[in-house]
Amino acid sequence: MACPRMDVPGPYPDMFRQIFFTTAYCAFIAAVLAITLNKGDVASSFFENRTLEKMPFFSADRFFSGEYFEDWENWFTDHAAGRETILKADTRLQLDLFHKPVVNNVVVQDNVLLGFNRYGKWDTSYLETDSAKMARKFRDFADYVAEMGGIFYYVGLPDQYSYFNHLYPDYMENREWVLEPLHAFFSQAMNEYGVSYIDMLSEYEALGRPKEFYSLTDHHYTFHGALAAYQVLLRRINEDTGMGLKILTTDDMQIKQLPNPYLGSRNRKLHGLRYMGEHAAYAVLNDPIPYSRWDNGRRTDAPVFRLPAGDAVITDYGFYMGQDYAETIIRTYREGLPNALIFGESFTNAMETLLYTAFNETRSLDMRHYDKKTLRQYVAEYRPDIVICIRDDTAFLTETGNGAVD
Repeated sequence: MACPRMDVPGPYPDMFRQIFFTTAYCAFIAAVLAITLNKGDVASSFFENRTLEKMPFFSADRFFSGEYFEDWENWFTDHAAGRETILKADTRLQLDLFHKPVVNNVVVQDNVLLGFNRYGKWDTSYLETDSAKMARKFRDFADYVAEMGGIFYYVGLPDQYSYFNHLYPDYMENREWVLEPLHAFFSQAMNEYGVSYIDMLSEYEALGRPKEFYSLTDHHYTFHGALAAYQVLLRRINEDTGMGLKILTTDDMQIKQLPNPYLGSRNRKLHGLRYMGEHAAYAVLNDPIPYSRWDNGRRTDAPVFRLPAGDAVITDYGFYMGQDYAETIIRTYREGLPNALIFGESFTNAMETLLYTAFNETRSLDMRHYDKKTLRQYVAEYRPDIVICIRDDTAFLTETGNGAVD
């Protein structure tokens, strides 16, 4: 048999190349998997501000249905090694190279970051009926609070995208066609059903809708916006009850600004790549009020402003009260003053830093997390003199969580 000529090209070099690249690819995948598994089951993503997929559990049913393998695919997608770095690099490309107007569902402008609204309109007739439904619920709850010896107030706030909806580019959807009837119907229904309702969007409008009242990079208001809402609320309580609660003004405090960069929720979605020079403000009272504080049943005596450890440490809206707690109790031991109960989502936090100064005991609940009692059971047990609901317009018609007042 004749030996093959060595100078004639054959299939061997191609085969060797295929083996090499296949081996290298498999080694790369194996390395990524090994690093990912070695990281452990990280619970959440800081920049995406969401809970990540949990490591799958095995069951025969899920194995044979194929769901078990889908769970692993979802888990690796969320936990892949280098995922945050890749997402940040992609965000930087979209912002700085392609200059896209919307990145990660954030409308990016030079002076403000806003939530992106999908295009398209729908029938808004439900706003009137749903507003009336919620108003009836809160009227019944207000009646129950009155039976327990208290008075109920509802503070309705705009979300940042609602407050700044006039700052959207002309070609962007600002949802004014939904926001305007929502606020009108909700305010009308609450007033018709006799709920003590404070429409802070109208109050802010009367003040000229100051830009410093809301964050440029977060969906919440700033300390200045919270201070204005606090003052409006306490003035209403004093007018209605004659309690004569002390209302703090700028003469009673020094308003300071943190030097730390502020990571707003919109900027967080952009991996912190658009700080815009924003900083959190806070108050130092001229006459501090001593208090004891409990969070989720544990005594902490924590400050109402969570000051960072150093000037370079990034801060966020959690600066106010520390974070969202299921239950917070602050006692100032001034028994001549009334007791208050506050409930609502995270918009309560910035106002809590001020409201405790007016009361003997201030309790705060977030019913998205608190499950030991219903709101009515809590009111019946502690008999607060004042009950305050604080919600933004994205939650006006939400019946669960802090809307579950039945």
